[in-house]
Amino acid sequence: MKVRIIKGTKQIGGCITEICVKNSKIIIDFGNDLKESNDNFELIGLTKGKSIYDGVFITHSHGDHIGLINKINKDIPVYVEEKTLKIHNLTCDFCNKEKVTREINTFTIKPNTKMETIQDRCIFNNGDIQVYTYMGDHSSYNSCMFLVVGDGKKLLHTGDFRNHGRRNNVIRNSLKKIGKVDMLITEGTTLTRNIEKFKTEIELENEAVKIMKKYDEVLVMQSSTNFDRTTSFLKASIRTHKKFILDLFSYHLQEIINRFIIIDNIQVYLWKPYKYKFIKDGSFKEKYYDIDRNLFRAFPYFTMEVKESMLPDIKKLYEKGLLKNACLIYSMWNGYIEKEEKLKKFLEELKKMNIEIIYLHTSGHADKMAFKELNEITNPNQTIIIHTEQGSLGNNIFNNVIEISDGKIVEVE
Repeated sequence: MKVRIIKGTKQIGGCITEICVKNSKIIIDFGNDLKESNDNFELIGLTKGKSIYDGVFITHSHGDHIGLINKINKDIPVYVEEKTLKIHNLTCDFCNKEKVTREINTFTIKPNTKMETIQDRCIFNNGDIQVYTYMGDHSSYNSCMFLVVGDGKKLLHTGDFRNHGRRNNVIRNSLKKIGKVDMLITEGTTLTRNIEKFKTEIELENEAVKIMKKYDEVLVMQSSTNFDRTTSFLKASIRTHKKFILDLFSYHLQEIINRFIIIDNIQVYLWKPYKYKFIKDGSFKEKYYDIDRNLFRAFPYFTMEVKESMLPDIKKLYEKGLLKNACLIYSMWNGYIEKEEKLKKFLEELKKMNIEIIYLHTSGHADKMAFKELNEITNPNQTIIIHTEQGSLGNNIFNNVIEISDGKIVEVE
């Protein structure tokens, strides 16, 4: 078995991993770069020329892992978890991007059960190479880890992962099922931050409760596709007797995973850009409210997910006197504020309305304790760290870290 990191040894996002055995070759993840557009990226045998790959496997729904999926040659099978594909396509709908147009082999993923065998996890087997899928823990719903078996070797590709989310026990059980591997390919996003332990989602929920007790109106800025975070703020809202208000995009995301829809605590806010778009069925109109339908007068104590494009509506709420004791909880990476001028200006406008900005976040990526636990359970003979700017920082954490550059081939020992 041989491995080539096509992209990812010196960058976060846009990682592409090639795994070869004697007669078969696969790719794991095919997404956009985070720092610059790579829509023109081509790979001979994958996106142009005669196809040489037996399959492409996507770990989760974030654009830097799935974003280039439509470029893959149509005769190459692509494997994506069922809800991951739906989440990606819905995101494309609301962001005016191209949905997945090619044929996809979807599979389902579930927590481990005592009775299952390894074959219950097999999603690909051509007699030469087998791919098994295990549930991970990440800020993307139903993220996958892939166990690749061939040439008598076992390789684990973790994708993006952590163990401080709401599925922390699931990923531990997954890793224990997998056991020792010959090679580990793992992300190293946070290695440069040198953080021993991140806040758990449960701890974040408890802190959110303390904040929500002080304010009547709580605005929340977070990634809508971070379902763990939505759960944290929903539970905190219930504990502080507040209505939880989702925008239309977030609501339809919850529909995909069949969560929260029947809970009385949920209301859906139809903000201006969506007012005449994306209402799929007139029978659902009673679920949607806008400012003029008095949602906020009916529920004066609320938590509401917001986006930058909602600024005109937030100003209107302020002018109507409906944000008297308000805060915004910013629950994303702080680095976005410096990088994105539009976001910076949005926060400045909220401050002008006497809305206090409170920072409350935890990472979707692994901390040092998670890395150590991963290494201890899988005990790899070799480790390759991708999705990182400085993989060498993992030398004191992982077994036998192989420091390579993009394009170099490594043989699994």
